[in-house]
Amino acid sequence: MKPAMNSTLSRLCACFSLLLAVTLTVAGCDNSIRDQLKAIAAAEKSLDISPTLFATRFNRTMIEVLEDRKDPDAAHMAALYHIDMTSLANNDERRVFLTQVGPSRTTLIGTLARNGDLRSIGTLLTQRTEAARAEFYLCAETIARVVSDAPKEKLPTLIRQLVDNALNNPGQNMSEVIGDRILSAQIIKTGLLFQVERQQ
Repeated sequence: MKPAMNSTLSRLCACFSLLLAVTLTVAGCDNSIRDQLKAIAAAEKSLDISPTLFATRFNRTMIEVLEDRKDPDAAHMAALYHIDMTSLANNDERRVFLTQVGPSRTTLIGTLARNGDLRSIGTLLTQRTEAARAEFYLCAETIARVVSDAPKEKLPTLIRQLVDNALNNPGQNMSEVIGDRILSAQIIKTGLLFQVERQQ
């Protein structure tokens, strides 16, 4: 083989090797970035329900909860706790779920995951009146029925136990794991929070 041809062939081989190395490096970076994004998504497990779907199910489940409580006027009472879909309009921008229901204006509050689904959802007790407390328990039970597999007949007792423990242990998060869901109660600056989130 002639020296000139040998030199050209060597240069082509070197260029090809360099091109192959660069391609593999870029592909490796793409995989690395993709793996990092998957890890972030996995670390932020949602409840697998969108705010709109949650609101729809909450409105429907509220009737069932009241019927199970033997409320003679369940349908009429449930209408008082109906989530207004228009109140959720700006929540996506703030990555929160925030609305109020019932005569005592009980707050429903949650956070959104990156995919737009609920990451957590709960209810906040901010008033000391008996009516506000009753609404809080009603909303807590309805939320738990919508986003967890907890047996519905055990929920009222479980929620009351969590709340009582939180009241007796300020600053501590009292929780119960049911399947892959965590039901918890704790005192925060603005009141008593009951919430459900997915076990991380």
